[in-house]
Amino acid sequence: MLGGADQKALFDYWHDRVRLTNLTRLGAREHVTTQELRHECTNYDELRRLKAVQELDELERCRVIAIIKYECTAKVLQRRTGLLRDYARQCEEQALDHRQKERGLLALITKLKDILKGRDVKILRLESRIESLQAENEALRTEQQQSKAESQLRKELDALQRAFEAEVERRKQLAKNNQSLGGRVAHTNRYRRERDELSEALRIERQTSQALRRELEQLLGGEQLGLDLAE
Repeated sequence: MLGGADQKALFDYWHDRVRLTNLTRLGAREHVTTQELRHECTNYDELRRLKAVQELDELERCRVIAIIKYECTAKVLQRRTGLLRDYARQCEEQALDHRQKERGLLALITKLKDILKGRDVKILRLESRIESLQAENEALRTEQQQSKAESQLRKELDALQRAFEAEVERRKQLAKNNQSLGGRVAHTNRYRRERDELSEALRIERQTSQALRRELEQLLGGEQLGLDLAE
């Protein structure tokens, strides 16, 4: 079968003995050369080193190795082509699925946009209502503050009015007291003046009495001297 078989039988023989290995490398997405596929993904090196092949004469061995090389290359390329086509078909199916999902998403997005538009309008209405309520609340707060301020002012005015009336009454009483005090002061001044006048009159009277007493004593002294002389 190795050396003397006809061409077809020889191709069929080695075709059946080719095995594919390293399927991960075989189905790689990146480019892989034919030589790499043959050596890394088939048993090409193992077949060409078989003892039966190496024992053939050089011409026959070269022919057999060429057939092994052809069968390994054909089988690995055929398998890789199928794998890549399967991958391309999967990619196409995924692309179709993605397009369908995209259309569905676009429809959903459009629907959501419509919903959001409606919600935006609702939000605007709510914001307007909130602003209106805030304005009303501020107006009520201002009114309450104004009412509170007016009440406080009324209390302060009432207190000032009472203080004013008390001050008026106090001044009236003070005026009365001053008037009465003025009368007493005038009476006291008159009393002091009369007292001073009496004191002055008393002083003068005492001086006069003393002068008279001295004159009397002088007179009495003269009479006594005359009596003594007469004796």
